[in-house]
Amino acid sequence: MDKKKIQRDAKGILDRFMKALDKSKIIEGEYFVERDKFEREEGKTGECTLDFKAKMLGNAPNKDDDFIIAEKGAWKK
Repeated sequence: MDKKKIQRDAKGILDRFMKALDKSKIIEGEYFVERDKFEREEGKTGECTLDFKAKMLGNAPNKDDDFIIAEKGAWKK
């Protein structure tokens, strides 16, 4: 692919995005969403499956039971 064309296209996308942001309104205040459930149920179709969870935990260098222990920038190489 042509590197210069990709750069021009990316710049065009960013320019259009910035123009759209300029048109947006800033709303001050605190906003939040209240939900009945805050966690996904494991094993539902289309959501987090037990197989996915096992793969994620298997790939993590540091883990504790069901949680990945991560440090900012620790996985960068």
